[in-house]
Amino acid sequence: MVARLAEGAPGLLRTVLQRGGTHADLFLEQSHHTQYALTATPARHSPLQRQKTSVAGFAARVLQGSAQGFAAVPSLAPSAWHRCAASAAEQIDAGRAATPTPLGALHAAAALPPDAPGFTSETEKRALLEAATDAALAADPRITDVAASYQDHTRRTAVATAGGLLVAQAQAWLGLRVTVTLRKGQKRVQGQAVGGGPFGFGHFFEQTPEQLAAAAVAQAVRKAEARPLPQPPTSVVFAGGFGGVWLHEALGHLLEADVGSTLRDRLGDPIAPPFLTLTDDPTHPAGRVQQAFDDEGTGTHPTSLIEAGTLQHLLTDRRTAHTFGLPVTGHARRQDYRHAPLPRMTNLCLAPGPAAPADLLAGVQEGLYVTHISHGHLSPTTGQFALEVALGYRIENGQLTHPVAPLRLYGTTPALLHQITGLADDALLDPARGQCMKQGQALPVGISTPTVRVEGLSAVRLEHSV
Repeated sequence: MVARLAEGAPGLLRTVLQRGGTHADLFLEQSHHTQYALTATPARHSPLQRQKTSVAGFAARVLQGSAQGFAAVPSLAPSAWHRCAASAAEQIDAGRAATPTPLGALHAAAALPPDAPGFTSETEKRALLEAATDAALAADPRITDVAASYQDHTRRTAVATAGGLLVAQAQAWLGLRVTVTLRKGQKRVQGQAVGGGPFGFGHFFEQTPEQLAAAAVAQAVRKAEARPLPQPPTSVVFAGGFGGVWLHEALGHLLEADVGSTLRDRLGDPIAPPFLTLTDDPTHPAGRVQQAFDDEGTGTHPTSLIEAGTLQHLLTDRRTAHTFGLPVTGHARRQDYRHAPLPRMTNLCLAPGPAAPADLLAGVQEGLYVTHISHGHLSPTTGQFALEVALGYRIENGQLTHPVAPLRLYGTTPALLHQITGLADDALLDPARGQCMKQGQALPVGISTPTVRVEGLSAVRLEHSV
């Protein structure tokens, strides 16, 4: 695949630049996704469900300032690529043809491990699901239904640019999700646990399906005991790890240059307390996203977004960097070859603070401790966000008491940054969960946060209990 692109790239880049342009790139992709699912009740197990999909194709793009010409074709045959390159070129008219730089040597990321998902048999994947469903049903007699799903994704890409770059990399993710339904009287609640990440199949010998099943059942048991908060919380304490979804939704998107209109004029300004430092790191060794190059071929590196409370950078691709006069940070990402890249988060990492987690609970007379957020939403124009809390606990006089019923938290990002009153020393990264939708493109994302205390959020109870 890479050899074909390298051979054809000089002519293709000349074609895509035939009407001018300040940048051009070619993108080649071959990806495979598999999914297996089992459902079970105490009385029966369903047949194994299988779904396999492949995505393969080529895209050409040319930039002239902020103007973009983009075309894609679902083919790995070079004969189709020239028509695609010509179609992208026709979408701009800069006048005089531009000349691409000759391609340099290939830069390739490390190969996939020998236990990568594509090298694992269906028998092994089915055994994983059966172990999860059996363990969940055995854990509690009140479990009425179990759904276990396994999925993996292998992605191979290559990029050639008019600047002479030729890069290739392979990425893989896998995941196991266990969802249980528990009946307590007339009440039915669900618990869920998710494992996996950018690992080989051997990961599930360390994080076993039985452990995930036990975690899903334990969550359902806690939710069955949930009661409403008697009054709005004065303080909210977010657990580390995936509890940090609040950070992704409330702040992360505003740090993407095409979204962050409210922050673009504040680079170099203090926007948060001096104890807050935030980085986006595509190279994090345990991150859900691990990539040596972005989808424009730019080498990746950690990008400091907020340093000691001061706004340092926004996340960019080449187009937004040119449009807003910002440096290219290597955060161009696309769902697949059919989409033009956008500036996107990878692994958003909030640096830990000096406090112990218990210190952040101490002194809270009436509050909420959030362990699981199901999803969130941000309005980029207003900075208003909403977070749906799937599981939390009431804080009374510095102690966790009972689980609380589902509720929604509200706030605004400008205020939120100054409402953060404490960071613990327990930063956790969740490599298994995190899927972000932006302009119709779904991508995996990672979050690493410590326990965080925030004041002044609004809360509204949700009526559903499952």
